[in-house]
Amino acid sequence: MSTGPTAEIAGPVSIGDRIKDARKERALSQVDLARLVGVTQPAVANWESGIHDPRRLMLAKIADALQVSADWLASGARSLVEADTHPVAAYIRRPIQHTPVISFADAARLFDDPEADPHAVAEDYIPVTSGADRLFALFVDDDAVDLAFPKGTLVGVDYADRLPADGAFALFLVDGPPIIRRWRERPHRLEPDSASSAYGPIYLDAPPKIIGCVRVSIRIH
Repeated sequence: MSTGPTAEIAGPVSIGDRIKDARKERALSQVDLARLVGVTQPAVANWESGIHDPRRLMLAKIADALQVSADWLASGARSLVEADTHPVAAYIRRPIQHTPVISFADAARLFDDPEADPHAVAEDYIPVTSGADRLFALFVDDDAVDLAFPKGTLVGVDYADRLPADGAFALFLVDGPPIIRRWRERPHRLEPDSASSAYGPIYLDAPPKIIGCVRVSIRIH
């Protein structure tokens, strides 16, 4: 059994193209291949056109019928439809954003002016992949959240979202500089996440001042 078609047609990159080229090299029609592997001709047509890909067991049957390596067939690129259903597809589709790294003091100003541009006060940039469109990043050095965000962690904050879910981290204005804490609804409180018992929850009598919700965190080594 050969690993794939001859050198002249060894270039197809998708699974469907590899099936089609190997089939043609064996002088088989789609009907012939369908009969050999126990499927219908439209199924073969769908494979070759990239509508969907055959599963692993079927790939082995196809490889045997076409006298090529199953590994060669499987190593082809998956169809767009199949690739889009992969668990990481949604992540891969997200664009990379060059996110401004700003100070906590500059982040505080965004509470009063949500239309302010953090790029205008950027100290640096970090490439981030996120579903959020309006992000800035901060370096965290806070023992009160050292379990969630060890010293030196870079945290991405979505400043277009001021409605954290119960249990989510957000950037808050309390008394003094902004702080990152876990939001709890009942009763309203900001919880630490620390290895130290020195930090306790902050209970609130009024709705919190929220600069934005934490979306990503990146450890810098």
